[in-house]
Amino acid sequence: MAAFILHFKTWTRQEKDHVYLISGFYSTEINFSDIENVSMVPRIPEMERVSGFSVWAVEKGIFRDTLGGVEGIRVYVDDLNQPKIKLERKEDSEIYFNFKDSLKTKEYFNLLTGKIKENLQE
Repeated sequence: MAAFILHFKTWTRQEKDHVYLISGFYSTEINFSDIENVSMVPRIPEMERVSGFSVWAVEKGIFRDTLGGVEGIRVYVDDLNQPKIKLERKEDSEIYFNFKDSLKTKEYFNLLTGKIKENLQE
């Protein structure tokens, strides 16, 4: 129950050139210049949990893609039933996240795709 209370919501902190995703013990800094691709996906792929937890429709932690052998995939999903943002970084593993509020998820998707366009123009 304590883990659920700490991780029930994904928090964000946005700076000029990056954003932090924070949920309980887990946090990830996403530098806008490191973003390679952003897409919306209906579900996360089958993965093995390295650390983290699942409760109802909440999925948080660090995972390993057992088929591709990719380690360190970060998952910050507040609602498995809603679309998720799949973020691919240049030198790092993927991140999957969403928020309970689907409008906030769409807002962050638009923010991140806008940052990719800005970086391409520079």
